[in-house]
Amino acid sequence: MLALDGGTRLVPEGAVAPWPHIVDADRKAVLDALDAATPWHWPMRAVRELEEAWGEYISMPYVLAANSGTAALHMAIAAAGVEPGDEVLVPADTFLASASCVLQANAIPVFVDTDIDTFTLDPALIEERITSRTRAIIAVDLNGLPADHDALAAVADRHGLTLIEDAAQAHGATYRGRPVGSLGAMSGASLNGSKTLSALGEGGLFATRDEEQFKLARRVLMFGEELPGQGRDYNARIMGWNYRIDVLAAAFARSQLARLPEMTRAREANGAALTTALAGVPGIRPPVVPDDRTHVYFFYPLLVTPEELGLDPADVPVEAFRDALAEAVNAEGLGIMRWQPRPVPAQTLFQDLRGYGRGCPWTCGHATPGHAYRPQEYPVSEEICRRRLVLGQSFSSLGPPNDERTMRLFADVFHKVLVEERDCLLALARRRAAEAP
Repeated sequence: MLALDGGTRLVPEGAVAPWPHIVDADRKAVLDALDAATPWHWPMRAVRELEEAWGEYISMPYVLAANSGTAALHMAIAAAGVEPGDEVLVPADTFLASASCVLQANAIPVFVDTDIDTFTLDPALIEERITSRTRAIIAVDLNGLPADHDALAAVADRHGLTLIEDAAQAHGATYRGRPVGSLGAMSGASLNGSKTLSALGEGGLFATRDEEQFKLARRVLMFGEELPGQGRDYNARIMGWNYRIDVLAAAFARSQLARLPEMTRAREANGAALTTALAGVPGIRPPVVPDDRTHVYFFYPLLVTPEELGLDPADVPVEAFRDALAEAVNAEGLGIMRWQPRPVPAQTLFQDLRGYGRGCPWTCGHATPGHAYRPQEYPVSEEICRRRLVLGQSFSSLGPPNDERTMRLFADVFHKVLVEERDCLLALARRRAAEAP
């Protein structure tokens, strides 16, 4: 019997360890940073140690720690020389920050549809979106899986564009043997508490191979000035922000980074075990992992496929089945949710074009007039958003100390809901369809 109908839930309270996984070494690192935080100065040792360690991990010579992944991406946009009215290509299915960082430069995001298998930017669709104003491409490593960076780099090189990697969700993953964070000309990564490399609170990492890009990003990070260490003269060269990371967040992230390889191995093993255990379960499609890259499962995305169960969309729409499945799975004690229920260009910001006031940046005089965002131009992203449910947050983490036994428990939930109690699930889906407006 489904837990929704009064049965016993399959996943007991406390059976899944939350994320991030905190050990004594993390606690000591934060306490040590606290002790070293007075007298106040900048940059503090913990910040420098994090920057140096991330640069070594991804083999990038220039790294800056920031207070968010969004800030790191804005720094990359500025360092790429993106100016008002310029255009930047962004995947339609991503988190808002991949596009809002472009708006921060008074530039225009131009969206490109995604690949149905990887959920990442489709290289075959890039060139039709390039104009004389295009300056950069943002390639997002979504859910924990790297984009097809070599194919994207070939397009970027052909048109003289800067390829910026949004590595926010995929620390530890690799593409053709190369680590995420090193796959573009520059990268921005998040250290948000939920991420595979966590600062517990908020944080970000910018990386580049180019010293001039590094200098530009550094000015954006700190009020447009030169950074301390070269003699602060309180003279803003450009418009800058206060993007400095909190020292305690930096210390926590540095401690976590020391264990990132082992945490990555655990995530890869857990994701592979879950996919194997879900083989043959109808009604869902587990994530696809191409042979040339690895997946670290920040999210474990599932696409619902009610057609496999013989459901007529006219009788039970995909949305009703999706919501019924999520309701049943959550009742069994396994946290599952929708993530990004619509493509980014369908969000109100891009439909209303209000921007940050008076329609800017679209109406600020530098942009090509007539920009409009039509969600139907991104049919793959729309379909993904319509069908997607994700595991991976605190109550369904694929990170350690959860292991393959935990993944077996996850799989048991889907076996119960979609196989053993399928008739009950379908009845629930039909009720949800009947209740829909």
